[in-house]
Amino acid sequence: MFGFKFGKQSLPYMEKDKTVYAPLQDGRSSSSDEGDRDEKPMSYTAPAGRSPRFWKLSVIALLLVTNITTFVGLFAVKHLTKRVNSHAALDLDYAPNSWARIDELPTQYNRLNWWTEYSDKNFTEGDMLWDNMNTAHGFIAMDRTWAKERHWPDSMHFPSDNSKNVYLLEAYHLLHCVGVIRKTFWEAVNRADHYTFNPPHSGHCLDMLRQYIVCKADTTPLYVFGDDTAGDEQYRKCNSWDALRQFATDNTACYRDTPKGVDQSTFPFGDHFGYCDGGYDGVKQGERRGPWKHGAVWDGPP
Repeated sequence: MFGFKFGKQSLPYMEKDKTVYAPLQDGRSSSSDEGDRDEKPMSYTAPAGRSPRFWKLSVIALLLVTNITTFVGLFAVKHLTKRVNSHAALDLDYAPNSWARIDELPTQYNRLNWWTEYSDKNFTEGDMLWDNMNTAHGFIAMDRTWAKERHWPDSMHFPSDNSKNVYLLEAYHLLHCVGVIRKTFWEAVNRADHYTFNPPHSGHCLDMLRQYIVCKADTTPLYVFGDDTAGDEQYRKCNSWDALRQFATDNTACYRDTPKGVDQSTFPFGDHFGYCDGGYDGVKQGERRGPWKHGAVWDGPP
């Protein structure tokens, strides 16, 4: 790389420049310019390869491309993860053809109490509450084509409309089972002369509850205080019963249980239909009963 030094002599009248040019090496003047060391030499350095501006623009472009690539990658991973988690939560990839469900219900936080009026020692009140539960409200009639598109299993036809199938929502079935077990239990304790439900019915209900509990495998950690309670007044994330009741009301099969005092074995099955309940199922959340004061553990929002 070479530099060129201009001499001090002026050039009047634009005469031909007779200044001697000598190459500069390592920033030093040549031997012919020793007398000019007191002046700062004017030199020009030619670029080697690309200019600094080119490299600056290249770095900026590289950083821009890297940031865009990173953003797109993170967005794609988040989107794919959400889809995978959604499919995993609904088990869509591995669901059998007969696996059936309705749309997700809205959720809410409820406190579950160790004792309520449903378990209070006031049996007059408790018996009335349990007897007033209309678990037949859970029988629904759904369009057969609609059900087939959603992989619901085939079911009996609605007696008055062959285009619909009849189903029983499991929550209502399990409530029915709990009622059967309770009634049979107290009848056995009180040594009743006869049972409202045959004991094998209670055996079926107990096993259904066992299977359901194992199926759900609820991992809620219940707090304990050494007073024979667990999880008293503790919050749980629950599906909205009001929403389930409304779904059953909107799709009611107008089914009723066997009337009281009527022999189930002789009551025609067809006579169960044709009795709409107007949306009533008699199910309540339940009011707190008992002396415990565990709610003070956390009384704020969940």
